Parts: sequence; C-alpha cells; structure tokens
Amino acid sequence: MEEVKGQLEVFSAILLQQYIRLMTAAAYHRSEKTVNKTKFKIVPEVYHKLRDEPLQTSLLGLKLDYDDTQQVLTAAADAEFLEEFDNNIMRDVALQYADLYKTRYAAFISLYDEN
Repeated sequence: MEEVKGQLEVFSAILLQQYIRLMTAAAYHRSEKTVNKTKFKIVPEVYHKLRDEPLQTSLLGLKLDYDDTQQVLTAAADAEFLEEFDNNIMRDVALQYADLYKTRYAAFISLYDEN
C-alpha cells in the first residue's frame, strides 16, 4: 500500500464501505480477537447516501446498526467475516490500511471514541 496524503474530498460510497470493513477487521485484531464490533461517527446524510448505494458488497459479513440521534454507526462482524481476516495476509492488509487511512475519510466518517 502506498502512503496516503490528504483527505478524500469527493463522496464515494464504495470507498467508505471499504473503510468500514477494513477498520472493523483491524480493530478485531488490535483487540487480540476479543472485540468484533467497531463504532464510527457519521452524520445521517452521509450514512443514508452510503446505504443508498446499490453495491453493498464490501459490507458482507457486517451487521450495521445506526443511531441517528448519536450519529454513531456500529459494525458487528459475523463469524465468516472474522474467518476471512484470520489469515496473516488479510490481517496485515487490514492493520496497514488502518494506519494509512485512519483520517483519509474524516470529512465523511471516523472512528468513534467513546471517551
């Protein structure tokens, strides 16, 4: 993966879906495989545009729960999703992605810090 510079300026549902997928996988591995849910901060307009995208392939294996009031999206990974990221290559891809793309999509979505 190459180094990312700057934030994404144009909305892309597919890129945001990929962000949710890989950040969820990275969080799972960083928790030493104990946490299969990841929370994201995302405003309702962006969430609904994301979900209105006809292609939802990147979100397979994830159960999404969105709280409009708190503007928090929770992505919970199922067993099949976690199994896909159990191999070393996929784990490394997710972890490297999380480091490089952590703030790339901040104009649209970010990890939710509960503290």
